[in-house]
Amino acid sequence: MAGPRQLYRRADDWARGLSRLRYALFTGAVVTASVLAVGVALGASTTVQAVTMGVVMAALYYAGDVNAEDG
Repeated sequence: MAGPRQLYRRADDWARGLSRLRYALFTGAVVTASVLAVGVALGASTTVQAVTMGVVMAALYYAGDVNAEDG
């Protein structure tokens, strides 16, 4: 069984292999799901906030191109 560090490195390598657009969309989806999950856990209606946060994060990650290699 793989340890936490090994799982993290696998996920990180996979994410770094994604295109700029796919990485941004993946990030937006994860953020949306996370905010929705916290809202459900707290008993609050956070659908609009979750979608807005996901869209904003996706746009920022696309604009920032976090996987670009500076060099």
